[in-house]
Amino acid sequence: CFLVFVWVATLLFVAGAFVLIAAGFDGWPVYVVYGGSAVFFGYTVYTLVRGVPGVKAKIVAWAGRHPFADNLLGNYSFRTIVFSVLSFAVNIGFALFNGVLGIVYSSVWYGVLACYYVLLSALRGGILVGSYKAKKRSGDSAARFAVYKLKIYRLCGIALFVLELGLGAAVTLMILSDRPTEYTEIMAITSAAYTFYKVIFAVINVLKVRRLQDPMLQCFRNINLADAAVSLLSLQVTLVAVFSDGTDSSMRILNIVTGFCVCALTLVLGVMMIVRAGIKLKNFQGEILSDERREEQI
Repeated sequence: CFLVFVWVATLLFVAGAFVLIAAGFDGWPVYVVYGGSAVFFGYTVYTLVRGVPGVKAKIVAWAGRHPFADNLLGNYSFRTIVFSVLSFAVNIGFALFNGVLGIVYSSVWYGVLACYYVLLSALRGGILVGSYKAKKRSGDSAARFAVYKLKIYRLCGIALFVLELGLGAAVTLMILSDRPTEYTEIMAITSAAYTFYKVIFAVINVLKVRRLQDPMLQCFRNINLADAAVSLLSLQVTLVAVFSDGTDSSMRILNIVTGFCVCALTLVLGVMMIVRAGIKLKNFQGEILSDERREEQI
C-alpha cells in the first residue's frame, strides 16, 4: 500500500510540474511541487531498482514458456531484428506525421523530416528484405550466408554514402528554414529526453555489436547511430529555435558545425562499411570454392 501511495504521488507531482511549466506559473508553490517531484521520483526509482531482481526472475520464468519471448530475451540477434522491424514501422509513422504537418503548416522543416524518414524507412526495409532473401538463398552453407551478409553490409555502406548527398541538402534546409513554431517548451524538453536516450543506446549497441562480428547486425546498429545523430541535430535546431530569439548568429554557426559533423559521421560510416566488407569478402572466396568443390564431389 505504501509503494502504491508513493507511485501515485510521483505521478501527481510530475504531472503537476509539467502543468505549472506549461502554464508559466511562478512563486514558492511551484518550487514546492518541483521539490516534491524530485523526492518522490528519486524514491520511486530506488524502489524499482530494489525490486528489479525479483521482477526479472519472474519475467525470465514467464518467457521460458513462450518461444517468442524467450528468444526476445535470450537471443541478441533475434532481438535486434525484432526492434529493427519496429523501428521500420515507427519511421513510416514519423514520415507520415511530419508529411501531414508539412502540408498543414506549409513548413519546409517538417517536409525535410518527412523526406528523411522516408529514406530511412526504405533503407531499413531493404536490409530486412535482403536479410530474409540471403538466408533463403544460402541454404545450409554458412560460408555462403556470410558472403551474402557481407554484400548486404557493403550495399548498406554504399547507400549511406549516396544518402550523404541528400542528407547534406536536408541538413542545409533544416538549418536555414524557419523554426518549428508549433513546438512548445514541454515538447522540446520531451524531445530532448527521448533524443538523449536514443543517442546513448545507439552508441552502446554499436560497441556491443562489434564484438559479435555479425555484418547484418552491424548494418542495423550503424543506421541507428546515423539516425540518432540526425535526431541530435534536429533537437539542437529545435532547442535553439524555441529557447532563443533567433537573432544570435553564434547559434546558427553552432547548428552549421553540428550539421557538418552529422554529415561527416554518415560519410565515415559508409566508407568504413564498404572497405571492411571488401576486405572480408576476399577472405571468404577460398571458403566458397571449398564448399563448391565438396558439393561437386558429393
